[in-house]
Amino acid sequence: MNIKTRLAVVALALAPLAALADESAKTSCQKGIVFSQEFLQKYPNAAKACREVIVKDGKKYARFDANVVNVKANEVTADFIDSYDKKVTTVTFATTPDARVQMEGTEVKVSELKPGDKLSFWVPESRAGFYAAPGASESKKLAVVSSTAAER
Repeated sequence: MNIKTRLAVVALALAPLAALADESAKTSCQKGIVFSQEFLQKYPNAAKACREVIVKDGKKYARFDANVVNVKANEVTADFIDSYDKKVTTVTFATTPDARVQMEGTEVKVSELKPGDKLSFWVPESRAGFYAAPGASESKKLAVVSSTAAER
């Protein structure tokens, strides 16, 4: 067998393993991150709303998705949703019009948001707070004004 054939066979043999690795990344919210007690006290439904866990610069970050409910000059209210798009928590953030958040993978200014927009927020495993991007500095932490767990 020549080298090209051997490489092709190895690549085909490893393809199912790559699919398994991708699948485990999708379910890593259950086993891949440990939320701080402080964070879980504030957001007891966090595990339900976690969408994915990534590692950036050796640190773990959980992604949460939320639908914008209301936008005021200095506040944004969003419903955090679970994997079935059911509301688990409503959070209001204090913002400035030039603050940026992630909407469908793109950074946008808070002043451009409108009800119905879908946002992503990141929570580092080592800290209890929401950030617009994984790896953001502590100074970029989004200030929470209020939060209310959804009634089930």
